[in-house]
Amino acid sequence: MSKKLNATEKLANTTAVEAKVDKKAAAAAQAEAFAGSIVQQLDVLSARREQWEATDYKKANDGLYALLADCLDVFQTEFLKGSEDDKKALRGSLMQRLKAEGIRVVASSTTLAMLARYVFNSDRKRAHGYGYVLAAAVSHKVQAVDFPAWVVQQGGLEEIKRQMVKSEQAKARKAAVDTATVEVKGELELNTLQPLAHVDLEGLTGNYAVLLAKPNVAGGVDIVGSLSEVNDALVNALILRMAKQLATKTQADAELGRQVAKEQGDMLAAANDVQQRMVANG
Repeated sequence: MSKKLNATEKLANTTAVEAKVDKKAAAAAQAEAFAGSIVQQLDVLSARREQWEATDYKKANDGLYALLADCLDVFQTEFLKGSEDDKKALRGSLMQRLKAEGIRVVASSTTLAMLARYVFNSDRKRAHGYGYVLAAAVSHKVQAVDFPAWVVQQGGLEEIKRQMVKSEQAKARKAAVDTATVEVKGELELNTLQPLAHVDLEGLTGNYAVLLAKPNVAGGVDIVGSLSEVNDALVNALILRMAKQLATKTQADAELGRQVAKEQGDMLAAANDVQQRMVANG
């Protein structure tokens, strides 16, 4: 009897295992079918995307690049070859026409930006972007006929604009460091006549020596190392580092000043609004 029960139990267990396997297989097949269905839909969308890129999108870009190339051609073949009076006349005419269309321009606007803004009748930000791209093409000596291929090679308009903005920021930082370098050198000359401090330390030679000082808890510094016979390269490197630090501080102070001025302006504008409302309400 016990042997029969054991055989029955074994059969039942086998059937249960097989049922579980079938259930797992069915679930796996269902999941695979689900994934396959979505992938098929994505394949259709991908094919549509390829068609869009090859037709409408590509045509839109081709048209935009061609227009910008024509702007570049006007700048290179017409504007640059004109006399100073011709250039002034063109800029004056463009400014007058743009203002007549209600488009804001200022005297500092570049000719390339005005050309782009006039042709595209676009907002200032967009015109500045096109102006950056055209300016980049000019700086790289790209001819109008090569402009569309060059834009594609550079990664598109947005990438060119990003690199131009980055380049301008780098130029601004360099100019700030150059200014700070002159200031640091002047301060060093003054400090030669009026030293910040005098330390009695023997054995130092050369035109310059470097002292490694460590701030202490008492508020002063402890000299923990020295280097004699400092060469010009190291001196210039230290001056450059001092200039960069000064430039960073100057820029930070200027930015803080702009923020304070803006906050004061906002507060004044708010106060004026309150006063005007009080007057209006009697």
